[in-house]
Amino acid sequence: MNTIPRPQVGQWSGVVRTCLRQAHTGRQKGFDAPAGHGEKIWVFRHRRSDQIVYSFEDKLDGFHALKQLPFNGKKTKPAKLRKDYWSPMALIRFPEGQGAVGRSVYQKLRELKHLHEVSWTDDFRHKSPREFTAADKKKIAEEKVKGNNYQPIRSKAERGIALNAQKTNSIADMAAVLAGQGNGNEVRPRTLATGQIEGQAEGQADLVQVSISWSNDQDKEYAEEWSKNVSHELFEKPAYTSGEEAKSTA
Repeated sequence: MNTIPRPQVGQWSGVVRTCLRQAHTGRQKGFDAPAGHGEKIWVFRHRRSDQIVYSFEDKLDGFHALKQLPFNGKKTKPAKLRKDYWSPMALIRFPEGQGAVGRSVYQKLRELKHLHEVSWTDDFRHKSPREFTAADKKKIAEEKVKGNNYQPIRSKAERGIALNAQKTNSIADMAAVLAGQGNGNEVRPRTLATGQIEGQAEGQADLVQVSISWSNDQDKEYAEEWSKNVSHELFEKPAYTSGEEAKSTA
């Protein structure tokens, strides 16, 4: 008679671990986000390294913020978050009741930042002109006389520093995501099963309106263009990690 093999005594620990893992990682059905969750996304920047951290809160959480910082080499990831080095670069606001849109944007911004940090071309190995040292410039001039096109190479430490500096990339990502680009982007109205654009009957088929408050209004120029659904403001006062939301003015 055929019987189903039972786990041996030594295998029970593995079975228990598997069951616990599945229980903890399973999706919770019927989970409702807190009211207003996702309607504001804070973009924090490190003053020296230009590292970027996204947050739903106006204060950085050391544990969750460090999880967003990759290890790009020795001394490129701090062991502890020093809040005096971090300040809000921008605050992205969505209309009341549009927290789901904000959470979608938050997810895409984090995914794009991670992609910039782990996927780069061979050209990234070369220094940019502003990184050239006096020795680099001398070597370039010498090779030019010989008819060679010499391009200085970044060291491992310099590559780590360059990978950490995600300020300009993040601003360009913000412009692209808030313009509705990317599959599953909630900023763009969804197409219903009937083929009709959601909200079209009420005349609301345009992209979700978004406002961005900047600590430095010149930062928005790093993006090639911004879609019409995005308006820009300036922080009334310098915003720090004090826990009080910075007031903004149009």
